[in-house]
Amino acid sequence: MKSKNSVIIYSPFYNLDLGRHVFPAQKYSLIYDRIKSDSKLKDIEIVAPDRANMEDLELVHTNSYLDDLFSYEHTFRTMYSELPLTRSIIDSFLFGVGGTIQAMKLAKDYNFCFNLGGGYHHSFPDKAEGFCYLNDVAIATKMYQLENPGKNVLIIDLDLHQGNGNSYIFQDDPSVFTYSMHQGNIYPKKEESTLDLSLEPGIKDKEYLKILDESLLNIKMKFKPDIIFYLAGADPYEYDSLGELKISMNGLKDRDRRIRDFSLECDVSTVIVTAGGYAKDPDDTVCIHYNSVKVFSE
Repeated sequence: MKSKNSVIIYSPFYNLDLGRHVFPAQKYSLIYDRIKSDSKLKDIEIVAPDRANMEDLELVHTNSYLDDLFSYEHTFRTMYSELPLTRSIIDSFLFGVGGTIQAMKLAKDYNFCFNLGGGYHHSFPDKAEGFCYLNDVAIATKMYQLENPGKNVLIIDLDLHQGNGNSYIFQDDPSVFTYSMHQGNIYPKKEESTLDLSLEPGIKDKEYLKILDESLLNIKMKFKPDIIFYLAGADPYEYDSLGELKISMNGLKDRDRRIRDFSLECDVSTVIVTAGGYAKDPDDTVCIHYNSVKVFSE
């Protein structure tokens, strides 16, 4: 593995100005503040990303969709987002995409590259969906493929909601393994991942982690990744306002430890993004993401 363990990518532009909203749009700076106040993380390197450019976005998104997006027009391509369509919000997404690209590029030097933003996994090439205008993991994956021909990419999505955008984008690409473990009876309309695990409401730590262990073993036997993208969603949490899984805060830390250990066993670097999280107490969402940072910095 690399001589350097972990790096964090963060920009104050990640925050969104949404007012009262189920999406805790100020969580990014709050996670950053916790990291800066933690003496055990004082030596961790923090890198500021550049804004993604149009050439980056065109690796995944269609020109017609991008035209609508940057005209800030509500069309049949942009209307399915549940966020306002403003210049400042799109700018935030550009920095979030830039952060995941930066994390991917730093993966050659670090075991774990943690973007405190990103995870916009519902965005499709030709439309917005959910809280997602631009698909950062798909864009960074496409860029990785261009820079590393013939290499394999594993996308591990443990957000509460299926990563339908990524599943769709890479359905016909055998070099990208999309794995999504999610609550099955809620949003979104499902696409076909390489491996989908649909969970019933009410599942708790023990069963959840057992399923995760078995699925990771299954993946290891079938696929040899050269890089991993991990969407470490906070929303499987038992007190999330949008879900019905019952995973404790400690259970989510154990989940992250399993992904960390799996990455080390595979001897590849991992890009981590925060993805979703809608706890009834927004501070819980911040704490879950902060715990993820600590797990991958141990």
